[in-house]
Amino acid sequence: MAALTWYRLDNVGKYYSAQAGSPNQAVFRLTAIMADEVDPACLQRALDTTIALFPGFNVCLRNGAFWHYLVPASTVPRVQADDLPICHSLHVGPQSVLFRVSYHARRFNVEVSHMISDGRGSLEFLKALISSYVAERYGVQSAPPVYHGTEETKTEDSFAVNYERHLAGATPRPRGFRLRKRKSRKQTDYLELHYSAGAVYAAAKAAKVTVTSYLIAAIICAVRTSMPTAKRNRAIRIDVPVDLRPLFASTTLRNFFGLACIAYTPGATDEPLAAVAAHVQRQLIAETQPDALKRRMMHMIRLERNPFVSFVPLPLKDVALGVAARKAALDVTCTVSSLGRMVVDPAVTPYLRGITLLSSPTNANFVLCTYDDDLSIGVSSRLADDQVIRNLKSILSDEGICGQVINPKDHQKA
Repeated sequence: MAALTWYRLDNVGKYYSAQAGSPNQAVFRLTAIMADEVDPACLQRALDTTIALFPGFNVCLRNGAFWHYLVPASTVPRVQADDLPICHSLHVGPQSVLFRVSYHARRFNVEVSHMISDGRGSLEFLKALISSYVAERYGVQSAPPVYHGTEETKTEDSFAVNYERHLAGATPRPRGFRLRKRKSRKQTDYLELHYSAGAVYAAAKAAKVTVTSYLIAAIICAVRTSMPTAKRNRAIRIDVPVDLRPLFASTTLRNFFGLACIAYTPGATDEPLAAVAAHVQRQLIAETQPDALKRRMMHMIRLERNPFVSFVPLPLKDVALGVAARKAALDVTCTVSSLGRMVVDPAVTPYLRGITLLSSPTNANFVLCTYDDDLSIGVSSRLADDQVIRNLKSILSDEGICGQVINPKDHQKA
């Protein structure tokens, strides 16, 4: 079958493509922590192999009359030393490839533009790259990651494929308490918090909630502690991306997620963490019901397909989307993404020590990912201070969960 010559952006990709050329592009950074120093020659060969399986990642952005679109890059990018700022902009011109692979010491990183994929899709790419790297570096053949689908289904716009106009409906959202951000949007702090997955699971089980609900509640409590008394009647609003692939039996690697909204108003009295976690879990269950997810997803697509919106010239559309993005960000306290537990072939495990994820934030993002007994919380922040992060560490410590704090900048080439 002939390779595709161009790709449509999905619904979310169109939204993020309005950032093209901006220093504030949405980028994921996924890091594999290996047992030994990374061999760049082996990593390059592994990347060549992986791109052959995932050609939809090796693309550049182009401008149409009404929408941006993607075209295959002419060559596979070269792996490079990790010496750029974390989540550095990927699109700077028409030849810019929308992903990057870098390495330093025992780590290699895949940075992916949100224009082409979400965290779940990017994680599948990383898993395949790890498997290929272990084969190149150690001669160990592992079973390829289980990810079924043709090139067409891996690169399909699953929003469009599953659109049913009659299901669309708006969902009212509360305005969230706003954490104070830095005046400069260029300065971002990145941290990795590493905890024993077993210890966090035990604490969540004792509270009779899931790990995700428990950690979202801990983050809410961390924000609550930093709120001025006069503002404790404002809701702490957490946006939680939800993978839509299982709901629609999709194998796309492009963006395909919805947003669950968790809102909690502290009031005058502090509830214990377990009680907050129970509130969170009830809301998560309601927000992730299929009918609720479908209603919000269809509403989002219906807005995109509005004839007035569709035929607005691209430059005006980019300006409007940028304004809408900034306005939406004002209503959100922070974002928490949970990628769950990463499973790799047993042949790979002796060579892989950990996985961590970061994303470029509008205010503060927390990305949860577990590998073996390492539960990583990737923290990305443009906040004016680190009070919320310090509060989070203290809250978990008070619950008997002590971990390690790593600054990923310390693991980059100087």
